[in-house]
Amino acid sequence: MYERKPIKRPLRNQDLRAAIEGAGLRYWWVAEELGIAHGTLSNWLRRELLPEDRQRILAAIQRLADRLGAQAPEPSRREVTLEARATLPGQGW
Repeated sequence: MYERKPIKRPLRNQDLRAAIEGAGLRYWWVAEELGIAHGTLSNWLRRELLPEDRQRILAAIQRLADRLGAQAPEPSRREVTLEARATLPGQGW
Protein backbone atom coordinates (compact mmCIF):
# COMPACT_ATOMS: atom_id res chain seq x y z
CA MET A 1 0.00 0.00 0.00
CA TYR A 2 1.26 3.48 -0.73
CA GLU A 3 1.51 6.39 1.67
CA ARG A 4 -0.63 9.42 0.92
CA LYS A 5 1.25 12.72 0.88
CA PRO A 6 -0.53 15.75 2.29
CA ILE A 7 -1.39 18.45 -0.22
CA LYS A 8 0.45 21.65 0.52
CA ARG A 9 -1.65 24.65 -0.40
CA PRO A 10 -0.23 28.15 -0.68
CA LEU A 11 -1.11 30.48 2.17
CA ARG A 12 -3.42 33.12 0.76
CA ASN A 13 -3.85 36.74 1.84
CA GLN A 14 -0.43 36.91 3.42
CA ASP A 15 -0.53 40.71 3.27
CA LEU A 16 -3.71 40.81 5.36
CA ARG A 17 -2.30 38.30 7.83
CA ALA A 18 0.92 40.33 8.09
CA ALA A 19 -1.10 43.53 8.66
CA ILE A 20 -3.06 41.91 11.51
CA GLU A 21 0.01 40.44 13.16
CA GLY A 22 2.15 43.51 12.50
CA ALA A 23 -0.37 45.72 14.30
CA GLY A 24 -0.36 43.32 17.24
CA LEU A 25 -4.02 42.45 16.75
CA ARG A 26 -5.87 39.21 17.25
CA TYR A 27 -7.84 37.73 14.38
CA TRP A 28 -11.00 37.60 16.47
CA TRP A 29 -10.70 41.35 17.20
CA VAL A 30 -10.71 42.03 13.48
CA ALA A 31 -13.68 39.70 12.99
CA GLU A 32 -15.58 41.46 15.77
CA GLU A 33 -14.82 44.84 14.20
CA LEU A 34 -16.23 43.51 10.92
CA GLY A 35 -19.32 42.15 12.67
CA ILE A 36 -18.62 38.54 11.70
CA ALA A 37 -17.63 35.36 13.54
CA HIS A 38 -13.91 34.65 13.84
CA GLY A 39 -14.40 31.40 11.94
CA THR A 40 -15.88 33.36 9.06
CA LEU A 41 -12.80 35.60 8.90
CA SER A 42 -10.61 32.51 8.95
CA ASN A 43 -12.56 31.06 6.03
CA TRP A 44 -12.35 34.35 4.12
CA LEU A 45 -8.58 34.44 4.54
CA ARG A 46 -8.27 30.97 2.99
CA ARG A 47 -9.61 32.08 -0.40
CA GLU A 48 -9.03 34.85 -2.88
CA LEU A 49 -10.98 37.93 -1.87
CA LEU A 50 -12.80 40.48 -3.94
CA PRO A 51 -11.14 43.91 -3.84
CA GLU A 52 -14.11 45.29 -1.85
CA ASP A 53 -13.76 42.60 0.82
CA ARG A 54 -10.00 43.14 0.99
CA GLN A 55 -10.52 46.88 1.53
CA ARG A 56 -13.17 46.21 4.17
CA ILE A 57 -10.76 44.01 6.13
CA LEU A 58 -7.88 46.48 5.77
CA ALA A 59 -10.13 49.31 6.98
CA ALA A 60 -11.10 47.27 10.06
CA ILE A 61 -7.43 46.55 10.78
CA GLN A 62 -6.61 50.24 10.47
CA ARG A 63 -9.49 51.30 12.75
CA LEU A 64 -8.40 48.84 15.43
CA ALA A 65 -4.74 49.78 15.13
CA ASP A 66 -5.64 53.47 15.45
CA ARG A 67 -7.90 52.82 18.42
CA LEU A 68 -5.33 50.68 20.21
CA GLY A 69 -2.34 52.76 19.23
CA ALA A 70 -1.07 49.78 17.19
CA GLN A 71 -0.38 47.93 20.44
CA ALA A 72 -2.63 45.19 21.61
CA PRO A 73 -2.96 44.44 25.30
CA GLU A 74 -1.45 41.27 26.64
CA PRO A 75 -3.90 38.39 26.72
CA SER A 76 -5.52 38.18 30.10
CA ARG A 77 -4.49 35.34 32.34
CA ARG A 78 -6.99 33.79 34.64
CA GLU A 79 -5.80 34.37 38.17
CA VAL A 80 -6.54 31.47 40.47
CA THR A 81 -5.70 31.36 44.13
CA LEU A 82 -4.16 28.25 45.63
CA GLU A 83 -7.35 27.58 47.56
CA ALA A 84 -9.50 27.82 44.42
CA ARG A 85 -7.31 25.44 42.42
CA ALA A 86 -8.62 22.45 44.35
CA THR A 87 -12.19 23.26 43.29
CA LEU A 88 -11.45 23.42 39.54
CA PRO A 89 -12.51 20.20 37.81
CA GLY A 90 -10.02 18.46 35.56
CA GLN A 91 -7.15 20.88 36.05
CA GLY A 92 -4.68 18.33 37.36
CA TRP A 93 -2.75 20.78 39.51
